[in-house]
Amino acid sequence: MPVRAEQYDQVCVLSVTGDFVDENVRAAERLCEEAIDKRQVVDFVVDLERCGFVDSEGLEALLGMKRRCEDLFGHLKLAGLDEHCRTILSVTRLEHRLQVHEHLESALKSIR
Repeated sequence: MPVRAEQYDQVCVLSVTGDFVDENVRAAERLCEEAIDKRQVVDFVVDLERCGFVDSEGLEALLGMKRRCEDLFGHLKLAGLDEHCRTILSVTRLEHRLQVHEHLESALKSIR
């Protein structure tokens, strides 16, 4: 499965394999909503370690998930971005709106 959700304590980690486009974006949004609705999770880390590209739809989805989490007093953080994905955030001027961590562990620790 290109996007999978795992729960660590009260944090849901969405791990993306492949580019964060099209079906991967919709799968991540669906998993996020399910975690919020069914498990009452409001803190998320999107692990992009195995992702090489994020398109505009993916960026919009990340911002939408972040807003949804913040509306519920939660957090959304990104982890494991490669240089290409970091450049995309920089060019789109989103590096200050989406908190990025080098590794999944540091993102998880920052939420606790």
